[in-house]
Amino acid sequence: MQTRGSVVLAITSFLVGLAVTSTLASAQGRGGGGGRGGGAARVAPALPPAGPVPRMADGKPDLRGVFSGMGSGLTHTVILEDHTSGFGIRGGKSLIIDPPDGVIPYQPWALEERNLRREDVNAYEDPVGHCEFYDIGRLHSFAQRFFYTGSNIAIAGQEQIVRVVDMNRRQHLPASIRLWLGDPIGWWEGDTLVVDSTNFNAKPRMALGGDFYSVNAHVVERFTMTDSNTIKWTMTITDPTVFTRPWTMTSAAPMTRQVEGSNDWNRALRLLDPAWEHDCHEGNVVLRHMRNIYEQTYGGKPRQQVTPESVPAAAR
Repeated sequence: MQTRGSVVLAITSFLVGLAVTSTLASAQGRGGGGGRGGGAARVAPALPPAGPVPRMADGKPDLRGVFSGMGSGLTHTVILEDHTSGFGIRGGKSLIIDPPDGVIPYQPWALEERNLRREDVNAYEDPVGHCEFYDIGRLHSFAQRFFYTGSNIAIAGQEQIVRVVDMNRRQHLPASIRLWLGDPIGWWEGDTLVVDSTNFNAKPRMALGGDFYSVNAHVVERFTMTDSNTIKWTMTITDPTVFTRPWTMTSAAPMTRQVEGSNDWNRALRLLDPAWEHDCHEGNVVLRHMRNIYEQTYGGKPRQQVTPESVPAAAR
């Protein structure tokens, strides 16, 4: 299964690369070299030196701006745990900071299901391959823009995904309501923004490599602004129907402020420049081949994925 797992990672990495290439090429065509005015590409202004944490009128940290925790590049869109480079995948250290061994504490049945999702024939199941949706943790491989809407905080991420964190409500929505990124409610603990999310529909994946949680997950994120240019982010997931214990991940690097005018597609431009269009679907011919393989394997019907509800309690 290891060999076949490598194949799916190669295919899906190529799919993402194809979408990125398409976007960059179309932008260069509009801007004549990366900029909207034609001619030479724009040079982003230098990031101002870090200063004290900026604050709103009520004394809370002012998070407004674009921040990216991607670090040196796209290293964890496929695998969250420690991994080496290969098959078009950049190597990276584990993003899991608890447990200390950096390994996601799956229950045996869930680990088996995760590994099945890494099989080449099952790559078609990933919503991101369809240009559909990113998981919360997966969004942190890219830039995110923070802004305020009334008393609430909005976080805009990859592929025009926006989360509005309700800062006033203390009760989550009824359990019958299930959302792609859950129901986020927030509050401040000192200078840390705490975002508490439940009510997931369990459709998105945490990475191309198939990591997942169930509808029963409880996710707590912490955004701590340490200076004017830096935010420390962690996410703790509790789901006793999938994992043996709660676990915590962080971004590949501290979230760093991005300067308006950047040419880096992965960091800031898509969130700031209206000239950029959503063209993930353009040239996405690999998806067609993945679908053909998937349908031939399962007779035109979706694979029966294992969920906590289908696993006997004794096996969990």
